[in-house]
Amino acid sequence: MNKFIKTFKFVLTTHLAALFVLSVLRLAQYFYLHDFVDAAANNPVWPAFVRGLWLDNVAVCYVMIVPYVLLLFVSSVIPFFNKIVWRVVTAIVVAAFSIEISLQAANIQYFKYFSNVINSSIFEWKEEAGTAVMMIFEEPSYWVLIICGLALIALFAVFIWKRMEKTLAEILSDKTRMTHVDRIKILLFSAIVIGLCAFGIRGRMGYNPIRVSAAYYCDDYFLNRLGVNASFNLLNTYIDGNRRENSGLNLMDGPTAVREYRRELQSGSSDVFVVDSLSFQRHCKRDSSAVFEVGEKPNVVIVLMESMSASLMQTFGRDVVMTPFLDSLWKESLSFENFYSVGNHTNQGIYSTLYGFPTVLSRNAMKGTDIPTYYGMPNVFSENGYQTAFYMTHESQYDNMNAFLRTNGFKHIRSQEDYPRDSIVNSFGVNDGFLLNYALNEFETMQQPFFSVLLTISNHPPYVVPDWFEAHGWDSEYAIVLYADYCLKQFFEGMKKRGLYDNTVFIFLADHGKIVGRPECEVAESFNHVPLIIHSPRIGKRIVKTPCCQTDIQPILMSLLGVEYDNLGFGRNVLNNPSSTVVYSTDNMLCARDSSYLCLIDPRSDFRKIYDIRENYKELASVNEGGDPCLTLDSLLRRRFAAYEYLVSQKKTTK
Repeated sequence: MNKFIKTFKFVLTTHLAALFVLSVLRLAQYFYLHDFVDAAANNPVWPAFVRGLWLDNVAVCYVMIVPYVLLLFVSSVIPFFNKIVWRVVTAIVVAAFSIEISLQAANIQYFKYFSNVINSSIFEWKEEAGTAVMMIFEEPSYWVLIICGLALIALFAVFIWKRMEKTLAEILSDKTRMTHVDRIKILLFSAIVIGLCAFGIRGRMGYNPIRVSAAYYCDDYFLNRLGVNASFNLLNTYIDGNRRENSGLNLMDGPTAVREYRRELQSGSSDVFVVDSLSFQRHCKRDSSAVFEVGEKPNVVIVLMESMSASLMQTFGRDVVMTPFLDSLWKESLSFENFYSVGNHTNQGIYSTLYGFPTVLSRNAMKGTDIPTYYGMPNVFSENGYQTAFYMTHESQYDNMNAFLRTNGFKHIRSQEDYPRDSIVNSFGVNDGFLLNYALNEFETMQQPFFSVLLTISNHPPYVVPDWFEAHGWDSEYAIVLYADYCLKQFFEGMKKRGLYDNTVFIFLADHGKIVGRPECEVAESFNHVPLIIHSPRIGKRIVKTPCCQTDIQPILMSLLGVEYDNLGFGRNVLNNPSSTVVYSTDNMLCARDSSYLCLIDPRSDFRKIYDIRENYKELASVNEGGDPCLTLDSLLRRRFAAYEYLVSQKKTTK
């Protein structure tokens, strides 16, 4: 048993020593780059180190699983210890940690230069490796960091190797016999320790394994990234970059697509575009759609309704009343008849609604380990003195929301971690009733004006209809729609009771729809056709028939508010510059439609179809059968998505 205890002490010491070295480097990064901290924000610093230790432990556990398995397990099944096994395992561990320490040390200067954590973009330097190395060694300011980093690696390696030799000598000199009872105890303890190490790799007990998002806790760019482990970030960004859904589509030449779509945005627009022809950035001035006076700043609340297809509403032909509140609000608001979600996933609805960019197939633009930056509504409102908050029902790490939203304009994030445990009803957290009431209570004391986004979830399986709710005998899939609508009504009435209604602009829309009935073709219209309702006693009621989608919400809303702002996205204000087409996607199809035709393309195969919407989605034999409109849709589809991929690749998504 003594042999096992000595082995365990050595392995644990190696684990803790690696964590200590990585923490020292994080402390060095904090002091070396202290000027990066936003002193005016007055954010606490200690959470960055606690979260950093958490992510460091994940990276360390990836390496330590080898000695935990080989050395501890060996002691329970083999009555002797092989010197070669010990030294080979230790050499592998020291080499692996030397790489981790090197990356964490190099990250100090890398962050100073690129304002980001080391990521897979460094592999792009492979063709210029010689130049990069010469640049590093020819810059004297790097020498101190290089020397300190190498010294730290050497100290760590010598310390671990000496500990290994000492432990091995003690084990080999120990002649005590191991009983069967000892072996059973060792076997059980080893299994527990190895299980804990495997859990350390996962990082957390929640629905999702740990992601870079766990390091983010405030609105300070530097402090959020201070806790990110460099090797963890490098590995995950490399994996992200090689996912099939993140590969480029090559629909057409990117710069050409940007120039052509830019001309389309400029047509009929009074916006002032920047000189750069490979950018969509333009300054949008106050226009005739404004209903608020200069200087007025009403609160803005966006409710992103889970899976609320337009086909569920009586307004759009449903034969039963499932959404009485939304149907009644539709008639009293600025409502959009031909509004579409850009995709069929929640992350896509959030991304496009708030930042004005389309989404591509199943790609999750928020989920990348290397958090991209965007300039959209949260940033504009923050610059105009608004408090910004995002409310979700589930864990903040889901779809990397915490990191992405904090990076891109949101000051406050409310999630499952903030709610009482007994309020959680399923794997997606709390229900709509709890979420909306929680937000109401915060709105009552929140500094005004505020911009808040509420993401509901109840209309998503598994459906949980409260026992007290009268569902009229419907099954859960339909009863939950009635419940979700009821919660929206209670929220709306709650805003009135708290005196917040008159000074608030409400935007109700779905993140995406759901399949209702039999799909018309490969892409069900009900999955993307969703309601958009903008309500305020100041705005009045009107039904807009022009096609539009989630990327258009920002210019529509800002125009109504009379806010001057910079728009970098794809959206247009359809209130005074209408369009006749709309473009969106599903997991495997790119879609473009007008009032007559629907064009579908699977960019990863030769699949391509045209449907005549007027004739109950009749498939046309060829593009020519539909005439020029079909060619226009095909061209628009390719141009839009190619332009999007180019702008993102060139990081032209923020000012």
